[in-house]
Amino acid sequence: FVSMYELNKKWKFSAVFVYGTGNATTLPERFYIVNGVLTQEYSKLNQYRLPAYHRLDLSATLTPKKQERKKLKTSWVFSIYNAYSRYNPYFIYFDQSGSATEGTLEVQARKVSLFPIIPAVTWNFKF
Repeated sequence: FVSMYELNKKWKFSAVFVYGTGNATTLPERFYIVNGVLTQEYSKLNQYRLPAYHRLDLSATLTPKKQERKKLKTSWVFSIYNAYSRYNPYFIYFDQSGSATEGTLEVQARKVSLFPIIPAVTWNFKF
C-alpha cells in the first residue's frame, strides 16, 4: 500500500505499508542426547512459518523555494523506516542452558529481529 500527498509546492508526504506472510522455515521437533551431545530431529522441509512481516515507512520532503539566480535545486527528506518499531522475526535459533549429562538441559527458541525504527535525514541537490 502506497500513499502520497502534496500539501503545497514545498511539502510532500508519503507512507508505505509493507505486509508479507511469514517466511517458511524448518524447525527441530525433537532433541536427543547421543553420547553427551545434543542431537536434533527436524520437521519436514519448510513445515512452519514465522509470524507475518509488516512495517510502516513514512517520509516528508521539503523543497525550499528556488532562488532566481542560483542553479542549485535542493530538497530535504525526513523519513522513518518501521515507524511503529515492529520486531519482525528474521530467523529463529535455539539457545541451550544447563547440562545434558546432569539432566538439566533446557532448549529455548529465540526469534531474531532486524531493524527497529530508523529515522533518517537526507539532503538532495542538483546543479
